[in-house]
Amino acid sequence: MMNILLGGWQALVDYLTITRIISLTIAFFLSGAVATFMSKGVVMKYFGPNAKKGISYAIASVSGAILAVCSCSVLPMFASIRKKGAGIGPAITFLFAGPAINLLAIIFTFNLIGIDIGFARTFFAILLSIVIGLIMSILYHKGEVVDPNESAFTLEDQNNRTWWQTLIYFLVLMGILISGVSHLILTGILSVGLIVILILFFKKVELKEWCYETWSLAKKIVPLFIVGVFVAGILTTIIPQDFMIKTVGQNTFGANLLASIFGAFMYFATLTEVPIVNGFIALGMNKGPVLALLLAGPSLSLPNIIVIGKVLGVKKTFTYVLLVVVFATISGLLFGLI
Repeated sequence: MMNILLGGWQALVDYLTITRIISLTIAFFLSGAVATFMSKGVVMKYFGPNAKKGISYAIASVSGAILAVCSCSVLPMFASIRKKGAGIGPAITFLFAGPAINLLAIIFTFNLIGIDIGFARTFFAILLSIVIGLIMSILYHKGEVVDPNESAFTLEDQNNRTWWQTLIYFLVLMGILISGVSHLILTGILSVGLIVILILFFKKVELKEWCYETWSLAKKIVPLFIVGVFVAGILTTIIPQDFMIKTVGQNTFGANLLASIFGAFMYFATLTEVPIVNGFIALGMNKGPVLALLLAGPSLSLPNIIVIGKVLGVKKTFTYVLLVVVFATISGLLFGLI
């Protein structure tokens, strides 16, 4: 038992380096900025029944990064936009992509697992969300009842800045995140620029709201993430390496299917899938099944499926789960060949 606990502790010690802590702190401030200053009203408007389909799917597929939604918050938002009249296609696209491209999840994937899987997760999450949404729309669009009231999708936007001022603000934040501690001079210059931008373009009340939103995100996610890293360390201690290699160590259809089903029905708290999957990689999990698990896991779990079933009904929910598992399996198989 002591060895198992020591495995979890060692995983925390190995992960929580000064460099990573600084990088993740910046990432939290960036996500807090997205949640505070991005116009949610504009995003939600494009789910309405009168929105152009191409724009609607495009917005839905990237809205997770804009709205900073996680697996726990995407379900009530999904239920809400369905109730307000969003078509099943864009709604499903949002349901799948929302937690999959959560800004923190993507940053953590790049930071902990690697650039190649980070890019693959982002690309396939956006692609599959649109494909699955379109298929669901084709299968079930007949008989859809929508609310013609477009205003039901609008939210009040209190930002008084011009679009280019907000753009510069986000670009500087992204620059600080990318430069991090490896380019201290550039980071210092960008930090000074950020201070100037905050003084010129932002009110004190907005900065307080930004800090509050950042703290709120950190308070919810950091404890869960620490638990995830600890659990990953325990798993790498108790799971035999040869077992992992035999089951998901090769890029086979069966291995990817197993990873997809595991991801679809297991519950991962927000972002805990990243350190846990990283632990599986250390045990020999192939990159194909890794991607399959990362695609199927965020938007599905057994509790999520039950809630989705209440919104969509059994038939539509079964179809959605089946599509997620199948396409996550195919995506993992294709990525594993690269």
